[in-house]
Amino acid sequence: MNVGFAELRDWLMPVIGPICTFEPIGNHELKRHLVYKLVCKERAYVLKLYYKKDRWNREVANLRRFAGTEVLAPRIVDYGVFESGLEWLLYDFIEGELLSRVDDTLPKDKREAIYFDMGRQLGLIHQYELDFFGSMDEDGRSVYGFKTFKAYFSHLAAKILTELHTVEHDHPLLMKEAESKFLAMLDAFDEEPVATLCHNDFGPRNILVSEGGGTYSLKAVIDFEQSVPTDKHEELIAVYLPMLERDKALASRFRAGYETSQIIDMDRLLAKRDFYSLFRGLGICSWSKEVNYTYYLEGVRLLRSQLGE
Repeated sequence: MNVGFAELRDWLMPVIGPICTFEPIGNHELKRHLVYKLVCKERAYVLKLYYKKDRWNREVANLRRFAGTEVLAPRIVDYGVFESGLEWLLYDFIEGELLSRVDDTLPKDKREAIYFDMGRQLGLIHQYELDFFGSMDEDGRSVYGFKTFKAYFSHLAAKILTELHTVEHDHPLLMKEAESKFLAMLDAFDEEPVATLCHNDFGPRNILVSEGGGTYSLKAVIDFEQSVPTDKHEELIAVYLPMLERDKALASRFRAGYETSQIIDMDRLLAKRDFYSLFRGLGICSWSKEVNYTYYLEGVRLLRSQLGE
């Protein structure tokens, strides 16, 4: 990632012409990727440079998939891999604010309208059913060839638990107990869900809204680098159930938007809630302690709640 602005200007000149300014706009401290707003004479773009493998390919594949559809995703301008091996993606800059920055300041009726649109967007994403689980290449083809959920999820769980064991945890006994309970639940999991495309980081921090005429509207869903086909109930448990606990009115509008194309099966969500909440807590704790300690504590909180502590 040791690339300078002068070098980037030279690389991108044939694509977009002279670049006037580079402005960092991403969470660079998380070391997942670098994100810049590039301003040219007549247009602005977003440039993403990817730290981690198996992120660029997913985002490219899904933004290509959504082009020309009702999913409000950014429009790709170009993408590729530089001679150094650095993966890059360029897409149109969308003027707006992250919902996470303005959410609590909006009037009730404006928030409800946005949450309806959020639900509708997630429902549109969940309309895509594929014939494999897990990661995809930039052309949308399976990387690992997982045809069953159990094979895919067991592989993913093994990877996360391996990473979990490399961390010096504040509460090692909690981690051990949570892992043991999760593995027992994974062994008993006997459902074979449909391979449904999920965003896997859906929420206000990845929703762009813009103000006009005294109101905010949803402009785009961003950051599809974790988007893969998996069990859609996992995403709904992470997104909808906490919303239902925090604000029933917002949750109701979100559900109404989602159910313009999909149905929320509450019985299935509640039946799987403990399993996926444990998995999410373990996943957060497997990487976040030295990167984002506040988020690590959220993982610890999730595990404690699932173990009745």
